[in-house]
Amino acid sequence: MPTPLKIQHLRQFLMAADHGSFRVAAQGTFRSQAAVSAAMQDLEQQLGAPLFEPGKRAQLTALGQAVAPLFRELLATHDRVLDAARQYGMGSQGPVALAVMPSLADEWLPRLLERYARSHPDIRIRALDETSPEVHRLVLAGDVQVGVAGQSPRTAEVAFTPVARDAFGLVCKKSHPLARRRGPVTWAALADERLIGNATFETLKNRQLGSGIDDPAIVVSNRASLLASVVGGLGVTVLPVLARPAAGSGLAFVPLVEPVVERIVGVLTRKEETLLPSVAAMHALALRSLAQFTRRKGAVLV
Repeated sequence: MPTPLKIQHLRQFLMAADHGSFRVAAQGTFRSQAAVSAAMQDLEQQLGAPLFEPGKRAQLTALGQAVAPLFRELLATHDRVLDAARQYGMGSQGPVALAVMPSLADEWLPRLLERYARSHPDIRIRALDETSPEVHRLVLAGDVQVGVAGQSPRTAEVAFTPVARDAFGLVCKKSHPLARRRGPVTWAALADERLIGNATFETLKNRQLGSGIDDPAIVVSNRASLLASVVGGLGVTVLPVLARPAAGSGLAFVPLVEPVVERIVGVLTRKEETLLPSVAAMHALALRSLAQFTRRKGAVLV
């Protein structure tokens, strides 16, 4: 196997060739002139022929003239690759893919992306809006590096950091009789209401809550469309605290009890996998941002 060329030797060769001086090459690479001369001899031995005319000041032979553009191209490629690798190492380059459950996609996710893009302007980001089970699947498969989802039976297969204890409540128009009551309402009180299902209902199924939770007549997956349907009088819905509507929406959020139903929301990555610095930065920001959002929405930090 041939001995690999040394990048430092190629730099010294090109500097000597460009300036016609071994002294300039020595100064430019912080080596002694004797060290540069020895390096050129090593390079000539590797190639099997002289690169400089003997007895003349750094004048290239025909071989030297032929290989100079090749060495220049090799150095340019080396420097470009090294710079790109360093950018990855510093976290200023490297694609980031994350998946977020729908209840956080409308309000929290855009804020997260804006904050991340501000500090990492050159990073390409791919963000998906998926159900919690699908978020877990995507992380396990390596299709995304960071997920934000509810705890599930598959959580043991990933590195899951819990952030919020997210309780469910009724979302209805402020003029609705259940909204005018003082305090929380029971699940049983929803028995006579037209329930509009949404993606979070998967968390509520098979809990014997009654009130049409397991089989709602209408299902709207998009949160904005869901809230618009409630505003329009189509019915009422159930959402966790983190997805509660904004104060100026005309909608009320009423805690549901008997029983209190909660989910644990957190940030997940693959187990025992060292993240790219750009991904690690997204993971850390997601944890901080989700904790801040949890406090602002009135949910409980774990």
